[in-house]
Amino acid sequence: MMQVGYVICWWLIVEVIGWLSFPLVSRVCSSLADRGYAISKLVGIVLLTFLCWLISSLHLLPFGYISLLTSLILLGAISLFLGRKQLSSLVRVNRKSILITELIFTASFLIFVIVQMQNPDIYFAYSEHYMNFGFTQSILRGDYFPPADPWFAGESISYYYGGHLLIANLSLLSHVPAAISYNLAGATFIALAMTASYGLGYNITRRKLYGLVTAIFVCFVGYISGAFQFIGYIFNSTVLGYSPIEASSIIDWMRSFDFWTANHIIPGALNFYPYQGLLKADLNAWLIAIPFQIMFITLIFALFKKSSSTGIQTRWGWLIDVFILGICLGFLSLVHTWDYPVYVILTLGAALLLKLNRKAIVGIVTLSVLLYIPYYLSRGYGAIDGLGLVTERTSLAGFLEIFALFSFVLVSFFAVLGRERPFPWKLGVPIAVAILLAALLLKFHLLLIAIPVILLSLYYIHKANPEGERRFILFLILIGGLLMLFCDLFYINDSFGPPFERFNTILKLYFGIWIFFGIAAAYAVLSLLHGLKGKIKIAWFSVLLLLILAASIHPIAATTSWTSGRHTFFGINSGTLDGTAYIESINKGDYEAIQWINEEIEGLPVILEAPGIPYKYSSHISAMTGLPTVIGWPNHELMWRGDWVAVEERTRDVDTIYNTVDHSEAIDLMRKYDVEYVYIGALERARYETGGLLKFGDFMDVAFEDEGVIIYQVREE
Repeated sequence: MMQVGYVICWWLIVEVIGWLSFPLVSRVCSSLADRGYAISKLVGIVLLTFLCWLISSLHLLPFGYISLLTSLILLGAISLFLGRKQLSSLVRVNRKSILITELIFTASFLIFVIVQMQNPDIYFAYSEHYMNFGFTQSILRGDYFPPADPWFAGESISYYYGGHLLIANLSLLSHVPAAISYNLAGATFIALAMTASYGLGYNITRRKLYGLVTAIFVCFVGYISGAFQFIGYIFNSTVLGYSPIEASSIIDWMRSFDFWTANHIIPGALNFYPYQGLLKADLNAWLIAIPFQIMFITLIFALFKKSSSTGIQTRWGWLIDVFILGICLGFLSLVHTWDYPVYVILTLGAALLLKLNRKAIVGIVTLSVLLYIPYYLSRGYGAIDGLGLVTERTSLAGFLEIFALFSFVLVSFFAVLGRERPFPWKLGVPIAVAILLAALLLKFHLLLIAIPVILLSLYYIHKANPEGERRFILFLILIGGLLMLFCDLFYINDSFGPPFERFNTILKLYFGIWIFFGIAAAYAVLSLLHGLKGKIKIAWFSVLLLLILAASIHPIAATTSWTSGRHTFFGINSGTLDGTAYIESINKGDYEAIQWINEEIEGLPVILEAPGIPYKYSSHISAMTGLPTVIGWPNHELMWRGDWVAVEERTRDVDTIYNTVDHSEAIDLMRKYDVEYVYIGALERARYETGGLLKFGDFMDVAFEDEGVIIYQVREE
């Protein structure tokens, strides 16, 4: 019953943030049918997080409930003041659309709260839950920004942490414990993504049905790989590389479904579609950024519609738009820096191709940098070292397996556009021949899709009604095509070497392609159903339904498999929202120690624990409590800092502190890292000599002892 109360409090806080921000959002989105209601929660969360972050970054107030409450009051006051002229017109907003928006958000949230309860564990294997939860806990313990790195004591987080900050904000405001709020946040992000997608689709088409289609295309359907796996099960044979799963029934097959293999369609990379990432709820930055990407696209669309309207926009009105969009664009960098350049290009491209006010666009981009200077000055860029040239490219078959549904719809869309206004054949034929030759000679088969998408988008943008929604949709297709081409020409050069050099580039940027193409495909369905006639329409619609069905098998079966507990590393503790409860069943001593630390230790004193082993049960004390340790998972620190020498030095020092029997040597090294607590649990006993562990009792006090765990504290002099 207590957890039901937590769910209600959390939901209510998100709603309050949305209601407070709606007057301001309605002013910025006055050109939209729903006045921006579908993204009001997202914009409100952005503004609240920005205000709180800025206050604590400038050391005006320490991070905590007071700074958050101050930020919430400021948000409400600013929204009511700047949006006061919109209040009278809000009563005329389509109430049915608002009701549907709220139903989508609340229903999605509650459904995925239940889903999260089936597999709530903040687990270590095949995930980065420990990293993400550790960041959130560190922020909750801290005072000023940048927050402390829980896995590199004495240093701040050298990574994007805006998403973890907003989770901490909602946790504090709702008074929900972090172990529960982490899972509620996972359900919230998919609900916000569904709501924003519905709102954008509705605002573009003015039709609620196509708002739902947009939400389904962007946030639910997946790869057609699930259909291949299903056919393989039915005929008990391998289909396109997918081996059949032995199962006694369809239900058993769904519960045992292999949802991992399809994530490696592109060799040397990892790829998810939005629903699968959101379902997994491993709160990585790229996952948290999904709803905020859709939010920003909606804001650009609102600016596009406002620019093409006959009404006169005052200078004050433009300043408000520029400021809000500047904050929201910069926030993408704070949440997930990889997305920021994409949306800067989208914003600048909108000025050029959508004829938006160029001064406003320059202002938006400029503010997105200036307003976040404290963030840029405080973080590093790890092992990222420019761009590399791709040598092993994505196969055409692999790309189509990922984007089969969208490819069919968008090819059909361009075919209908070509019938209405043919591409000049004198120009088209030599271009087609050149593309074909380049694709064959360079073994760059994705050119057969990317170049036509880019060229046709540019051509039909030029021919489209300057004020029409079609122009905006073609613009999104163009950005998706450019991003697709970029990912097969270049990779972001980070710590991953061959053959995994494209790992992060594909993982993090393919979400953008999915979002752009998904939004465009939903609009294209509406256009095609109106443009096609007779038997062609029936045949086309039949293929569309077949592809939607095929693309729905993977997400449905992934959900049943993810929540079934069939996998050995999932589902240790189900039926709760407490993501740390499972630890009690695998190591009661660690569980009791973690509870004691979270209840009794304030602030960010350094706690020593054994160096971590990535994706193993290690560095769990720092991860579960937020207390900084000398070195956590080494490979993650290498990615964030690009300094393997420092990582190795810290690992050696920790090993020496635990193993040495020389008190002076241990004390000197502990002082080097300001260690205040030493943790001795099962991992430390397995790794270090007994004599080295016993020495701590000679010069430190026992702060905690239970179930085989001892926590020593530096003795006060």
